[in-house]
Amino acid sequence: MRVLLHYGYAFLTDGLGLVLMLLPFYLLGRLLYLAVHKDKTLAGKIQPDREVLLLAFFVFLVLLFTQTFVVNSGRNELRLVPLNVITTQIAQMHDSPETVNEFLFNVVGNIGIFVPVGWFAAAIFRRNLVRTAGIGLLLSLCIEVGQLPLDRTTDVDDLILNTTGAVLGYGLYRLLIKLSGAFRRK
Repeated sequence: MRVLLHYGYAFLTDGLGLVLMLLPFYLLGRLLYLAVHKDKTLAGKIQPDREVLLLAFFVFLVLLFTQTFVVNSGRNELRLVPLNVITTQIAQMHDSPETVNEFLFNVVGNIGIFVPVGWFAAAIFRRNLVRTAGIGLLLSLCIEVGQLPLDRTTDVDDLILNTTGAVLGYGLYRLLIKLSGAFRRK
């Protein structure tokens, strides 16, 4: 659990400078977009809930970019055999605690980092499960292909795990919608 908290903290802090640097550009761009497209918003009004979600999604994407492109892993590998790394890590778990940490970082980290993608796709863009999975897969594919020329590991398992995370994020969003509806009826 401590390992997950460490990586969660690093995810938030590694990209904070970039978020603060890009935030004025996002805000200016969003204001310009709203000014030009004010007839397409609901009765010409800004929807604060949607704007907060869009801002949070922007911050998340910048943090994701930082972790997947800026923070250097020091390895340049191409892994194309599906589930090879995961099965190897499971087989070696009893050998060392380091393997357990690597497994958690790989599996839980790759799933967890894409849960927000599925949640935001459902909440902001009103996508269904199949489209949300497609968004997760496409974003993950862009990341993996973008890492090819870098000192990063490009792994087909990441596509599988990231897409799984996006699907779980969609499921979490739908569950929260159902629960909030149940609470409203009471």
